[in-house]
Amino acid sequence: MLGITAVPPDGDRMVFCCRVCVSSEKSRHYEAREMMYGLRTQFHYAQCAACGSLSLLDPPADYAKYYHSGYYSFDEPRRGSSLKETIVARFRARRDRSYFSQDGWLGRILTRYYENTALRATARLKVDRRSRILDVGCGTGALLLRLHDLGFENVGGIDPFISREIHYANGVKVRKCFLEDLKKEAWDVVMFHHSLEHMPDPGATLRTVGELLPAKGQCLVRLPVVACAWEWYRGSWVGLDPPRHFWLPTEKGMKILAQSVGLKVTEVEYDSTAIQFWGSELYSSNHAYAEVGPGTSELSKFFTKRQLAQFRRRAEKLNREGLGDSAAFFIERAEGLTA
Repeated sequence: MLGITAVPPDGDRMVFCCRVCVSSEKSRHYEAREMMYGLRTQFHYAQCAACGSLSLLDPPADYAKYYHSGYYSFDEPRRGSSLKETIVARFRARRDRSYFSQDGWLGRILTRYYENTALRATARLKVDRRSRILDVGCGTGALLLRLHDLGFENVGGIDPFISREIHYANGVKVRKCFLEDLKKEAWDVVMFHHSLEHMPDPGATLRTVGELLPAKGQCLVRLPVVACAWEWYRGSWVGLDPPRHFWLPTEKGMKILAQSVGLKVTEVEYDSTAIQFWGSELYSSNHAYAEVGPGTSELSKFFTKRQLAQFRRRAEKLNREGLGDSAAFFIERAEGLTA
């Protein structure tokens, strides 16, 4: 497979500080290439010997070409008016309601076969329709719009990489700013849905989260984790996503990180999908994610239906075993908890 060879430390790469646990004990360096767009630029990660987490060693000086207008989270949410789009929207709404209430057999079936892992994790939080919910790194705010449709009125988002501030007609707003710009605000829930790993200093970011949350506030962090897929694919692991991901934790590392800033992981739910296999297999074969097309429409060119079904079953099994390549971490203020 491409990218699995460990790189011997040399030159500036001798300097290492784990972005997760701040240890200077590294194990090995690994090469990995930018393969979402197929640029194939090489980058290097080091694995921490203390917590097992990965840290990017050589981030580029300019990130513009790695977050161009085609980046998936910057797509404008579609609310079409054709008959087909209207029917799809109604089924999607039925599914979404099922995450937050018992909505009959149809809703349960839809959540099983057309799952939205972000909504499912959000529904597990202790929230009501009045809760103040902030989504950090939310792109154009697709999840916020769904929450608003479900009756959550006090939702907002921020993303420093969007081209401009967004104001939707229903009152949902996405601001173009950093989390540190909100230090005078208060939120009941702060969420990171695959965005925290894009921030170079996770400790400082979570410390800011602690300042925004009240005593019983909650933080939800969903992100890739270093587990079986990393062991199998190394530098070709799709979850690595260089250079956009500055760091990737193990479950152990994530708990250390939260504790270091006065927070505590109270629950972990693994929510990996089949992409950990088919995406990594593509990269191992020198195919870019961009070749798959919108909505993974071109997967049949690379894999059979049987293979894709096997990937899904393997992902479900790994999640049950706590070994999937992504997870949701439910976090609260440590001082607000009892032993």
